[in-house]
Amino acid sequence: MLVNNGLPRLAKEVPTSFKRAFSPKLTPGIRESMSRRAEPEEAVSLDAYNAFLWSILIFLPAAGIVLLMLPYPYTMMAAGLAIVPLLIPAVILAGPSRRYAIEQRSFLKDTPAVIGAMSMSMSRAPSLERAVEMGTRSGEGGLQKAIASVAWNALTGEAADLRRGLSAWTSGLDKMNDGLRRALHLIMAAEESEGEGRERLLDRANSIALEGLKEVCERYIGSLSLPVMLVFAFGVLAPVMLFSLIPLLGMENGLVGGELNLSMLAFVLLLLVPSFTLGYIRSMMDKNPLRGPRKEMKIPRDRRALVLTFLPAALISYAVTGSLQVAALAGLGVLLSMLIVLGVPEKKGEQDKERSFVDALYRLGNAMLGGQDLERAFEEVAMTEHGAFREWGLRMVHATRTDRISLSDAVRSETELASRYPVLHQNYLAVMNCAEEDHLGAGKLAVNLAQSQGDVARAQAKVRENLRPVVDMMSTTSTLFAPAIIGLTGGIMGLIGGGTATLTALASIYVVELAFIVNHFLGGLDGWSGRQRGLRSYGTRGAMALGVYLTASLCGQTLLFHLL
Repeated sequence: MLVNNGLPRLAKEVPTSFKRAFSPKLTPGIRESMSRRAEPEEAVSLDAYNAFLWSILIFLPAAGIVLLMLPYPYTMMAAGLAIVPLLIPAVILAGPSRRYAIEQRSFLKDTPAVIGAMSMSMSRAPSLERAVEMGTRSGEGGLQKAIASVAWNALTGEAADLRRGLSAWTSGLDKMNDGLRRALHLIMAAEESEGEGRERLLDRANSIALEGLKEVCERYIGSLSLPVMLVFAFGVLAPVMLFSLIPLLGMENGLVGGELNLSMLAFVLLLLVPSFTLGYIRSMMDKNPLRGPRKEMKIPRDRRALVLTFLPAALISYAVTGSLQVAALAGLGVLLSMLIVLGVPEKKGEQDKERSFVDALYRLGNAMLGGQDLERAFEEVAMTEHGAFREWGLRMVHATRTDRISLSDAVRSETELASRYPVLHQNYLAVMNCAEEDHLGAGKLAVNLAQSQGDVARAQAKVRENLRPVVDMMSTTSTLFAPAIIGLTGGIMGLIGGGTATLTALASIYVVELAFIVNHFLGGLDGWSGRQRGLRSYGTRGAMALGVYLTASLCGQTLLFHLL
């Protein structure tokens, strides 16, 4: 937001005539979420109004300057600048609902652990207060914090009692958390039941929590086909088709009479189309129900400086040769080389490593159901597991012996698992916290959580299988077919003459940019935990695309010339 970035407020309150236009649309759930974050509605409205005022002062004069001083078709940029004062306040007003949606998605991952912990507590003693306390101790996710806030409101008197406060809170949950809502109501009903009736209600609550997570994943999978096709059609195929029409547009008797505006073409292909494609990809990734917080690639400062040397390399090449083609190829060569040499490679075998931790959680639960305590069961699983869990588990056991701390404290202070698999880390903590009171209940919780993680893994596999034809076609097109077609187009331009060097520079940048976007898109489809592909994969894919383009361009300028 403009105001939050250091600009002073131009207005201290929203005028009465503008209050309706600058009021965010809020539901009871969004209001409750804003209350927990201490985000008043009036502050959001005032930020939007001040951003509107600043946007008018900045962008409307800029639109007038563009309209009066730049030639057509650049004058069309004035329309975009005039729309900005409307877009920025709209983004600010949509902020609470966007943050609410992110919070609701975060609840999904914690639902099995929270419901399992509450069910275990309710099975031992029919006390809703005790069950809520156990649920909040099952991890440090958003759901645990939200339920803790509900319990605090009941304790301080803001809610009539815990039951009514919890019921009111569930009414504000999003549709994707229907399973959480029903499971919580079943747990509240179990408090008033006895014997086998209570156990049936608690078992049903656990199964609903698992089924709800699975259903949301399946709905997301079903919604991916059309967006992926749109990305392929308009983000990959449409620009390639535009490049293939360049010879027709540039010929003397062509559609534009031999005058081809390469600067406008560069604006569309290098900025406009990639920006819209990347924005659509990011919005599609954000709808992933199991996607964690965005984790930006952390590049050391020295490596970042070396990667950015492509800019001075391009400028120096242009100053020496005066050729855009040489400057573009020099800059791209340095950029791709730095990414390949200095970039972190994509981690292989992540699925096998994650499966090892899931299997170990399942075996840990079965061992505890068989009568073993937590420490003995954990050590036995660590000794017999042959996957990635073995090294981590033995390290945790060693920490308990050398530092004289409990197993749960050792896991809580360990950062590797929390950074790589945050959901699994929370699951292990939930099981260990529950084991302090009931080993059998904790064993049952571990089995349920392992089953939930297995369902998520199967959902990921289903995504890859359903989208494999389109994804493979998109990958092949970005690295092979599109650069080859664009390269042959450059050869045809060489035959008709004019603008060949500039077109080569533009096309070289575009094929590398296209490879980067497709690589980011493919990594996002597979990165359900927020993990991204290594920088080396960007450099490798971009180098392949650039090599194919240059080879095809050379063939187009030599072989086609001899044939014709």
